[in-house]
Amino acid sequence: MSDAQFNDKAEQFDRLWDGITPKGVNRTKALKFRQYILEHVRQTRRTLNRENARKYWMGILQQEIAEQDNF
Repeated sequence: MSDAQFNDKAEQFDRLWDGITPKGVNRTKALKFRQYILEHVRQTRRTLNRENARKYWMGILQQEIAEQDNF
């Protein structure tokens, strides 16, 4: 993944996490997104926090799990 794609995806995560839309801040969308992502993080048996949610969104968490399975 190129740096530009990586930055775009990170920015997209921040906007979704904060519920930022073109019309302003939508708290309901933010909560829905957080619940969705944190459910995936919970299934990996990781701590439910923003850092792990970002890692999941970026694909880093899945890479870490794959590397652990290879050992």
